Amino acid sequence: MQQGMHDRERIPPELDPELERFDDGRPPRTMSRRFRPLIIVVALVTLAAFALLPTF
Repeated sequence: MQQGMHDRERIPPELDPELERFDDGRPPRTMSRRFRPLIIVVALVTLAAFALLPTF
């Protein structure tokens, strides 16, 4: 419910006077993009642990 309210309050990009000044053309930094390297490292460490654990 709160997210819907915030979506309606946001200024559309084409009407935002500050868009040209602050837009660098990169995709927005979402939480999944921000933590993707950490998730990949944790997945690789977990995979290595499962592969090496039976050898001990």
